[in-house]
Amino acid sequence: MKTISLGVLGDLPVVLPDLATQQAIADTMTQLDEHERLLREQLALTRRIRRGALDGGIIPTP
Repeated sequence: MKTISLGVLGDLPVVLPDLATQQAIADTMTQLDEHERLLREQLALTRRIRRGALDGGIIPTP
């Protein structure tokens, strides 16, 4: 198996987007994280409602 030494790896150029682009990416990732959190909450509530309906119609509190 071929390997790359740490020295060679350290000499490779790394191109980064400008600061405004980085901030836009970070903002988008934050919005996606919030959306995921809300979807997970909705899924948990849906599961509780389903479980309650299957167990006799009583919806358990979170």
